[in-house]
Amino acid sequence: MVAPGDCPSQAEYIKYFDDAIAVMQTAAALERIAYELCVDSAAENIDYLEVRWAPRLHMRSGLTIEQVIEAVLSGLESGPIQAVAIVCAMRHHTPEDNVALARDAGHYVGRGVVGFDLAGDEARYPASPQRPAFEAARAAGLRLTCHAGEAGDPSSVEEALALGIERIAHGVIGAREPRIVERIRSEGVVLDMCPTANWKCKAVPSLADHPLPLLVRAGVLCTISTDSRTVADTTLSREFELASEMGMTDDELEHCNAVAYEAKFG
Repeated sequence: MVAPGDCPSQAEYIKYFDDAIAVMQTAAALERIAYELCVDSAAENIDYLEVRWAPRLHMRSGLTIEQVIEAVLSGLESGPIQAVAIVCAMRHHTPEDNVALARDAGHYVGRGVVGFDLAGDEARYPASPQRPAFEAARAAGLRLTCHAGEAGDPSSVEEALALGIERIAHGVIGAREPRIVERIRSEGVVLDMCPTANWKCKAVPSLADHPLPLLVRAGVLCTISTDSRTVADTTLSREFELASEMGMTDDELEHCNAVAYEAKFG
């Protein structure tokens, strides 16, 4: 379940989620894992948590989308901190399936689901065909974010921006293109950066090459996140330590934390 540091690509990194997903196919398992994530986060002094996950990946044993969402929400609600959910569509699923997912997720607006996301293999599956799903999510009252900029070229970040999102999960590869960086900055789009995962996906060749410090100093709004505590084998505390090791000052780290609170969907 833990991706090694020598993953050759995002596509290979994603495969390490398979074993974890395999044991999250019942309502009881989903509820317990959501609860335990809150407990583990509270132990790090985290007081607000946004959980991104893809409900369609948890239907192998017969659960419906509604049952998957309700199990996760039940687990989050029983935890010791404020925790909300962002429903992820997957790039390799059809636009029709993802429109239906967005509409189902919309039924839980005000009940724990706050956002809609798109995740998966960027190199093989572009985001543009999923525009109808984002439109359905927006119409349902969901806030919009998108995974982009961990594979392929910088244009994948522009493709995500064209969907009308407020935040981008990662956006690292987009940092290679000054024009895209300026667009992100000027539009006030927030980048949720996950240094360990970005390195393991080979969006950056090493942690020393991560663009987070330069982006913050350029006025781009950035947060620091974990991506996946299990697959990335990290914690939020560790991600902040890595950012410090990259040369970020305490003031810069505090600014990233403040941005996270200001940009939160819940």
